[in-house]
Amino acid sequence: MRLKYKISKLTYKSLFGYSLVIIALLVVAMPVFANTTPAGKILDFSSGSETNNSISTARPLTKGINVNHLNPNEENWYIYSRESFNDPNFSWLSLAMRFESEAIINPEQANFQVFAEAQTNAWFQKPELPSESIGTGLPSPLKRADQNLIETFWTGQVEETEHYYIRVFNDSPFGLDYSLEAKAEQPAVSGATPASFGTAAIPANPRQMAWTLTAHAINNMPAEQAAQWMQQAQAIGWIVTEGTSPQDIPDPGEADPQTLWNLTAQALEGQDAETAAEWLSQADSLGWLAIPLNTLKNPIHDINPEETGGGDDGGSEPPAQPVEPDEFYTPVNIYPNEPLTFDFNNVNSGRLAPYGEHWYELVRDDFDDQLIENMKMTMFFTPREGYMSDRINFEIFPASQYQIWERGDSDYMEHFGEGTWVSRDEDPNTGERLWNGTLVDGDRYLIKVENGTPDVVDYYLFPNDVENAELGNPTLRRGTGNIGATTYAVTPPTRPSSPPKPGADPPEAVPAKIGSTKGTLEAGAEFWYRFSYSDPYGDTSPNHDFLFYLTNTPLDDVRARHADFAIYPGNQLQIWTRGTVDQLVPLGTSSPSPNILKDEKALQVLWDGQLMEDQVYYIKVFNHDIGPLKYELLIKGGP
Repeated sequence: MRLKYKISKLTYKSLFGYSLVIIALLVVAMPVFANTTPAGKILDFSSGSETNNSISTARPLTKGINVNHLNPNEENWYIYSRESFNDPNFSWLSLAMRFESEAIINPEQANFQVFAEAQTNAWFQKPELPSESIGTGLPSPLKRADQNLIETFWTGQVEETEHYYIRVFNDSPFGLDYSLEAKAEQPAVSGATPASFGTAAIPANPRQMAWTLTAHAINNMPAEQAAQWMQQAQAIGWIVTEGTSPQDIPDPGEADPQTLWNLTAQALEGQDAETAAEWLSQADSLGWLAIPLNTLKNPIHDINPEETGGGDDGGSEPPAQPVEPDEFYTPVNIYPNEPLTFDFNNVNSGRLAPYGEHWYELVRDDFDDQLIENMKMTMFFTPREGYMSDRINFEIFPASQYQIWERGDSDYMEHFGEGTWVSRDEDPNTGERLWNGTLVDGDRYLIKVENGTPDVVDYYLFPNDVENAELGNPTLRRGTGNIGATTYAVTPPTRPSSPPKPGADPPEAVPAKIGSTKGTLEAGAEFWYRFSYSDPYGDTSPNHDFLFYLTNTPLDDVRARHADFAIYPGNQLQIWTRGTVDQLVPLGTSSPSPNILKDEKALQVLWDGQLMEDQVYYIKVFNHDIGPLKYELLIKGGP
């Protein structure tokens, strides 16, 4: 038996019935989809689903890294809400946009913006761009090894009843590949200040805010100063690293107010007024500025009648005059038993008594993986008179040699580094010393600044290679390094250096006269003479001819010795006193003499030229041989 299937014919009436059933199903199902899909996007047929270059075609933001490309003058849109990451504790979101470009692209040209829109159940309603963004990517202030990497970040709260849109734009003339990292954050406390410095930004995670403020504070600091700033900030409770137990977190309100002011001043250095005000406002909201009220040391009060004893002019007394500071300051010595603390961030200055010394204690640690670190120090000093560059210097000792000083044998201490002579500031009133070497992190060192002259000297010791600086007034020490204002028992000083010998340098030059002058020179030694003359006959010519002879003979009768001389104008003395001896230019030097001498072991050199009357000249006689010799300087000529 053959079965037959009976198929009913489709009529207009049956088609109309089916269509009513489909419409009824849509009426029931669409509110369900509308409640689970942001802003009615499921019925948005305005463009293809693969593009996301408008708010109506925004792509869902995924947790982690979102990678895409932007052509010039192009933008991409993303959407997220509380339901985006399937995290019941999700209430904060951190965004970080990164891209590389060899061209200079500033955040105004390529960045991201965050917009908020209230959720709605309305059908077929297209999302509209809010009038104001609630946040913009903040440029990272951290300096990276890759200068082509550009990074902006933002942190904000995610409300339960709102959807959020992210606009990533590129208004530069260059195409770029970017990554947008999304990270869910846990709330710490409510009511925190925004992470970005924009006034319309959403409050941020306090820990993120703390690191943001830290990054802005150390932005313009050298690595050593930044490390010290963060170390002090952690010690007073400004910075709390992850894993720190609550009972171990310091209270900034219990910190030294001077430390709080110093850290705040260092953080604001170099910032404009608006940025500094934002930094202070946000730091205060985090409790960083828990500084107790204070008063000025010498406040100026308005005098009222009750304080002066009367209300009329006749009964009032004039206001008290401020007390003048001490007219004279007596420099003090500071020894290694109570040394000064070496400041890595500022100049270390002081005033040294004649043959005086100041000692500093130095412990270096920049909290990196390198145990041995390079370091440079520059010292400027202001001598009063004479050539003192070789008698003012600083030395660096390991702390293990303190016991040698303590037992009174300071002359036996051996330094491992001292300042070398340089001159780069072109200032005739200052001397300069530079040291470049290595130190071990965490080890303790002693620095000795010594004045080996009979004059008072001001010094300025910088913790870096400094070619020029505004020195200003030095710090006047009134006591020990630790106490500062009190005196202490005199400890055994080191033996001062001997006073300069006559003829050792131009300031101590011995007068020379027309005629013969004799002397002796050790191997490699030199002797300085000061020569000038006047015309007693009133000759109208200011110049006169002179002939200088230098005859030298060996003292050991071994062989002929070689000595020469050079003549320098007196106006070059300032070059010598500031230490730039390599810039001295003689107006004449000796040359071999054609005269035949009776002594076969003797040698003679000469100079023939003109010198001006009433002018000062310096003559340097030097022995550049390996043995001692005696010499005779003969000056002929003149008026």
